[in-house]
Amino acid sequence: MFTENHCIWMAICLLLIVIGLRQLMKRRVPLRTVLTVCCVLAVFSEYIKVLSSVEMLPLNEAEGNYPFLDLGHLPFHLCSIQILFLFYARLARASLRRDTVLAFMYPTCTAGAFFALLLPSIFPGSVDISQAFTHPLAYQYFLWHCALIVLGLYIPLSGEVRLSGRDYLITCGMMTVMAFATIYLNSACCAAVYASGKPVSLDFATNFFFTMQTPIGLPLITRRHWMLYYLILHLLAYTIIGLLYLPFMKKTGRAGAGDGRDVTT
Repeated sequence: MFTENHCIWMAICLLLIVIGLRQLMKRRVPLRTVLTVCCVLAVFSEYIKVLSSVEMLPLNEAEGNYPFLDLGHLPFHLCSIQILFLFYARLARASLRRDTVLAFMYPTCTAGAFFALLLPSIFPGSVDISQAFTHPLAYQYFLWHCALIVLGLYIPLSGEVRLSGRDYLITCGMMTVMAFATIYLNSACCAAVYASGKPVSLDFATNFFFTMQTPIGLPLITRRHWMLYYLILHLLAYTIIGLLYLPFMKKTGRAGAGDGRDVTT
């Protein structure tokens, strides 16, 4: 984290995000067009991620090797799950439900991708830091998260989606449910070592949504430590989502007050 190559990638990403947003705002590109481009990027991104991450491993009692994708590359991180919301928002007709999905995507794409760039999970597990500019997975990782930040910020800036307190509560509720679900998912993906029928250690563990371990390497020793971390994670998420919503909710409220629109629905 924060090595020279990582900092260079951060600078490149910042430049791409600024250029991308400025071009979108200057040209007033329709949000549906941006969603279409992001759908195409998502497909290419997943293909690159999978094809560059597959390993050939020997299969017991069989000739040759078997292509294996490490569990850590499964699309269960928040930024990968966004692909489902992305395609729904692109294909669905204009409706309150679609606007609710877009309102969810705004803070989760923006903040989720920002922290992914700040704390890249590919280093050093999937890609050695010395391969930061030679491994295709590094390009996939940083460019995809750049695209998510541009999309996330453009959702409210486009003026096509109005944010409300209802959207904030729904977004927080969805994040709470999804985070809780990852406890089951991460546990199912673990490779546990058993003794006398009881789990005693783990040979391998995933950390989707970072609900099981801190992303900064801070160890959690007891269940109480983990529960405190889990609570802090939720409070931090609620706060960041609120801070991202606040300026656009105020702007929406002032805009709606002048023309009699109901800005709460």
